[in-house]
Amino acid sequence: MPQSSFPAFRVLFSNDAILRRTHELVRCIEHDLRVAGAKEPPCLVAVIEGARPFARQVQKLLAGNLPVYEVRASSYGTGTVSSGKVALSGGAEIPARGRHVLLLEDIVDTGRTIKALQEHFLGQGALSCRAATMLSKPSRRVVQVPLDYVGFEIPDEFVIGFGMDLDGRYRELPDVVVYEQDVERAFQQAVAH
Repeated sequence: MPQSSFPAFRVLFSNDAILRRTHELVRCIEHDLRVAGAKEPPCLVAVIEGARPFARQVQKLLAGNLPVYEVRASSYGTGTVSSGKVALSGGAEIPARGRHVLLLEDIVDTGRTIKALQEHFLGQGALSCRAATMLSKPSRRVVQVPLDYVGFEIPDEFVIGFGMDLDGRYRELPDVVVYEQDVERAFQQAVAH
């Protein structure tokens, strides 16, 4: 869908900036793997739906054409506020035992999802479970979790685009933008006339 089919939300990070930063993160990941003397590549696990675009970029840039496994972890019902409870589903086929797991996340705010996933994979026998996130919102942190690779830190604003949504909408926006209800409402009124 062309950009003009969407409200003119404020762009926080352009698609170009996201791709440049992802290149930098992958270089750091590869460096850390070399330093650690890892015998095999990491097991890549994307937290869907939101992390798919970020995971695709990491997969494309990381040597070895590694598969990306997917797990669903949700702490949002509807709207813009976390429910506080993390529901995990899928991922039974992920070969985590005896491997280093690299979680690929779109955004870490409360920290509950990353904590739940790290506990899950370490409980499954993973050697380690690191986290790479495109965005981090430290002002919303409830659980302190180690984030090994962070694309960008953001203020306490609700963001959408580049895989992140609001009730299933706006995932396909190429940039990370700030959701503003007034901007959306004005756009809908303009389209209706």
